[in-house]
Parts: sequence; C-alpha cells; structure tokens
Amino acid sequence: MTNWNILKPYLPPEWMNCLTGLPPEVAQRVQEVRLRAGDPLTVSLPEGERYLGVDGVTALRQRGLVLCSARQVEDCFLRFCDHSVYAHEWELRQGYLAVPGGIRVGLAGTAVMRQGEVASVQAVTALCIRLPRFVRGCAGWLRRVVTASGHPESTLVVGEPSSGKTTLLRDLAVGLAAQHHRVTVVDERGEITGVERLPGCDVLLGYPKVEGIRQAVRCLAPEVVLFDELGDEREAAAVASCAHAGVAVVATLHGRTTAEMGWRPLPCLLLTQRAFSNWVFLSGRRSPGVPGGVYQPEVVRDGIRWVSADLGGGNRDRALCGPSSATAGGVFGPDPACIADADSAGGLYGPTDERAVATLGGDAGVF
Repeated sequence: MTNWNILKPYLPPEWMNCLTGLPPEVAQRVQEVRLRAGDPLTVSLPEGERYLGVDGVTALRQRGLVLCSARQVEDCFLRFCDHSVYAHEWELRQGYLAVPGGIRVGLAGTAVMRQGEVASVQAVTALCIRLPRFVRGCAGWLRRVVTASGHPESTLVVGEPSSGKTTLLRDLAVGLAAQHHRVTVVDERGEITGVERLPGCDVLLGYPKVEGIRQAVRCLAPEVVLFDELGDEREAAAVASCAHAGVAVVATLHGRTTAEMGWRPLPCLLLTQRAFSNWVFLSGRRSPGVPGGVYQPEVVRDGIRWVSADLGGGNRDRALCGPSSATAGGVFGPDPACIADADSAGGLYGPTDERAVATLGGDAGVF
C-alpha cells in the first residue's frame, strides 16, 4: 500500500485528501505525483499519466480536477527544501532534491548559471515526486541471478525510469544479507534506505558513489557492494577497482535494449572492461520489476555478443509479485497481498500471513 503520510508535510491538505481518498487498486500503482504550475495535479501509473480530481483519477480534462498554481508549486518546493535552498545547492545542480523517507523530487525551472555551469534552479515550475516502495520478496529471481555461481557476481540492472530498478535493489540487499553475505549499500541520495531499514546491511548514506565504494572496500570488507544509477566514467573506474579487490558490484543503469548499449559511451566502457558478469534488462515501466532478459555479454572482434543466460528453467519472463495480471499491473499491483515468496519474505522481514503466489511462463515456486 502506498504510504501517503510521507508527503503530508509537503503538500496542501486538500491535495492530500484527494490522494488518500484514491481506491487502493489505484493508489498502490501510483509511481509518481507531478505538480505543474497552471495544470492539474497528475499521478503517473504504469499505463500513463492521469489527472487527479475530487472523485479519483481520470484521463480527461474535466471539471473537478485539482489545479496547481505557480505559488503552490513554489511553496511545495520550499517545503521540500525545508526552506533552505542554499543547503540543497549540490542536489539542485543535479536537478533533484533528496527528501527524508526515500523521496526524490525532480525539478523543472530556470537554471542559475555560474562560470558556464548550472549552480542552482530558480522559478521552479514543476515537481516530479518519485514515491519509494519496499516490495518484500520481489527480488528473489534477481538474487538467483547474482548468486548463480554460488557466490555474488557483479550484475548490472538496466531499465527505463519507473521500471522497478531501485525497488529490486532494495529487496536484493536484504535477501543477500539474509543468505549471510557481507553487503554494503552506498546510498548517495537516500533513496534505497529511506523507506525501511535494511537488516544485515552496512549502509554508507550520503556518500558520493565513488568515495562510498572506496570506503566500503577499504574499511568494511564487503562481498558485494550495491548502489543505484551508475552515471559516469569515474564510477565505472570505481566498479573496476572493486573487481580487482575481489568484491562484486550490483548497480543499476538507465536504458532499454542491448542494441543501444553498443553506441552509448558508458555501457561500451563497462562492456570492454568486463565490469559486470551479468546484464539484466527489465521489461519497462508498464511491468515494473519484471525481467526482459538476462545476458552474459562477450566481447568479440566485431562487437558484443549477448549470450542469454539459462538460470534454471530457462530465461523466461515471470511475474515477480502479484497475480496472473502482473504484466499489466506490474510488481506494485493490482493485488498488494501477493508477494514473490511469502516464506522467505517472512524470514527476512518478520512474520507474514500465507499468501497466494502466481508465476507467469513457468512453474510455481521458482523463487
């Protein structure tokens, strides 16, 4: 279930009333809340954006919609900043705000330039509020990929925005720790650990990824380091240094297909460095958390050969969480009571009721 209470300090009460009044089958599938000055408040669902109104959500502009004024957007921005824009200048240069509770707020507005670089943002006109979730047991299939050889192997999870990358990473960290692996999470923006405590994991919160990776290897003796959104060559070099130290890395990367990996500079660098043994591609935002393919790429003379991994029962798309309609609703719905593995999730997070488990394209109990 979506925890709307984490937004209560930041949004007007009338907006909160509309959000908390959404039917559970809609609320649990909301991925983002978007505020645009002069436009209706919108929520992002796997199938697209919908306008928020007093009677629920709709795809049509009509009467009764919740409208955002420029002043309200600016006021919400200041609340997310805790009324101290200066204290958040580093984040604003990157185009977002990291808010307690694992919330990330993307910004649109006017850039403040200093010496040819973005120094801050002013006259904010839009906010994209990314809602964090802890879907217990959803990364069982990914844990099998990472540990297929008997020990953690470096794995890159590739997916478009809102495809479930961070949610999978969050649950994977707990699952690996429960299997008695030494796990360090480098959480630069507080998005991984902001939702719920990660039992058994060492967390480096607020560290830039490069420094956090070095600190982890130098001081915490991990078997595996996890972090979100691999972004540049310096971070790629830090991943390579982990490999030289015998430490596995699990990270995420924005992308969609194997074809685009061949012409983007950062993926090309990772491929030629052989930084990751496994490359996992997610199906997309319409099916969050569902694998689209697992590959072990090989560098050959004429390019990259993407070898599909057979990880027990074949590399087939499966529903990670939810009933047989999971491909449409994604890992976040439409039935919040279904989890990938009720028994293992109970062991990781505490007791849970027995729940039905459904699998697409294969035998039950693959998790």
